Amino acid sequence: MEKRPASLLFIILVGVIGIILVGCAGAPTATAPAKTRSEMLKEAGFKVFPAGTDQEKAHLRTCPGDTLMIHERPGTKCYAFADPTSNSMYIGDEAAYWRYRKALEGQEQKIMKERIENDPKFWPMWGSRWGGGGG
Repeated sequence: MEKRPASLLFIILVGVIGIILVGCAGAPTATAPAKTRSEMLKEAGFKVFPAGTDQEKAHLRTCPGDTLMIHERPGTKCYAFADPTSNSMYIGDEAAYWRYRKALEGQEQKIMKERIENDPKFWPMWGSRWGGGGG
């Protein structure tokens, strides 16, 4: 009869360790590199159009830098991002725009979380003020 509680305890212990390992394996890592804007635009559904002519390349240089532009015509709207460094224009529809915005928000939150987690002064300085411990 004494073996039964010991084997039950062993099974519970193995189960808890298994759950912990699965949780660690599925958790996002803080050291994962941030995606580039071009990667995020492509994943959101933006199409890449390389500038093939001198006129297209010149136009890319006149577009506002680091800006997602909205182009509207009756019945249609598109979003464009000019990338003069790669001589490309990224163009997407409304759905691609919202997927990009969602991805961008997620990446910004991840970056902020990483900054806090990787800042050795954060917890000792601020953690005790809201009950999170600290020194």
